[in-house]
Amino acid sequence: MDTKIIYDKVIGIIDQDRQDLLDLCILLGNTHDYHGEEMEVAGVTVNWLKENGIQAQVQPITETSANAVGFLPGTSNGTSLIFNAHLDAGGPPPPDAPDSEWKMRSAWVEGDMLYGKGLINDKAQLCAEMIAARAILNAGIALKGDLTIIGVASETGEASVDDKQGIQYPGEGFGTKWSIDRGVVADFALVGETSEFGIVAAECGDVRVKIKVKGRRVYTPRLDRGTTLQQNPNPHLRGAHVALALEDWAIRYEKENPLEFYGGTIVPKAQLLGIQSSVDNCYIYLDIRTVPGANPVDLLKQIKDVTRTTGLDCDVDIYQFNRGYIAQNADPLINAVKEAHRYILKSDPVDPPSRVISMWRDLNDYNEVGIPSICYGPGRQTEAMTNAQNRAMLVEDLLTATKVYALTAMLLCGIDQSEGG
Repeated sequence: MDTKIIYDKVIGIIDQDRQDLLDLCILLGNTHDYHGEEMEVAGVTVNWLKENGIQAQVQPITETSANAVGFLPGTSNGTSLIFNAHLDAGGPPPPDAPDSEWKMRSAWVEGDMLYGKGLINDKAQLCAEMIAARAILNAGIALKGDLTIIGVASETGEASVDDKQGIQYPGEGFGTKWSIDRGVVADFALVGETSEFGIVAAECGDVRVKIKVKGRRVYTPRLDRGTTLQQNPNPHLRGAHVALALEDWAIRYEKENPLEFYGGTIVPKAQLLGIQSSVDNCYIYLDIRTVPGANPVDLLKQIKDVTRTTGLDCDVDIYQFNRGYIAQNADPLINAVKEAHRYILKSDPVDPPSRVISMWRDLNDYNEVGIPSICYGPGRQTEAMTNAQNRAMLVEDLLTATKVYALTAMLLCGIDQSEGG
């Protein structure tokens, strides 16, 4: 059979499944999804896959956290592919968050738009991958290579620091790492995330640094400020000056470290994550995004140099490090996505903006172990309900991504048209 006929059959099924896609988005988008607490949404995902004829199982991580793994076996030794997207969407909003932030932890459709933090990042893409896999199955198509669909935990995981310690605070990308270590592997991996329909072939790494600014809190009537910053014992004042010095460094760091590669330009950034204090000390937390190949020890030395310029007594330590990667040997996957994109959208994929290739995403986990991986997905739309202002998506864009995912699987894994295939 002509492959165009096969592609159009699958596309037609996906068009018919538009409401099913939206229903699945609302189902998963309104299921509890805090990082480290994904067991419920993993179970819901697995139940849907099983009910729709796809082999599936929950892959436990802790008593409260799990991945959801689905599987369409290939008929022969064709190229295998993983569809990956994450189940979690950070932790709960802070207690003083406005009602709109809490509402955005749910999911809903309004007009031609989807809304929801956990939906846009990232369960809508998981739903698209699930509907794409089902469309292939319902079209009676047998793939030559295996297709795995995995919803992973703790992509947005918090790092272990201070009183937050242990496996519940694993840092970013933990669920995918867990699945790889337990044999969920393939020739290639396609990570479904928002990319504005660009192909993302690299991402930044991440270094988290804690700076302890030493001081001494004195009873106000007895305070002797001295004549210099170094003579003033107040830890909060000292911390403020260190924070400003770090911001000056962050501005230089961003300007001096862009990295051009075959898929665009990575622009690593850094910013303060928070400032806390005890009786006598101020603690500053710094998030540094790093280009692939960056040495975390070099960055540690740079931050120590910054604190020395203030003349204040500081301790500087790294509490998390994840390395960034550029996908190698990913041409078969990239070419399949490009061909699928052209078939559906009648144009070439756009070049991804630097912000999209300068963050952490789970393609780093796959590229780290030699599984060529890229990211591809729809864009985000502006909304006025949250600080991020990007927790919305066009329904039509998600439907388009679903079609591209399905065609990519058929192009890469191969279609078995033999008798009995």
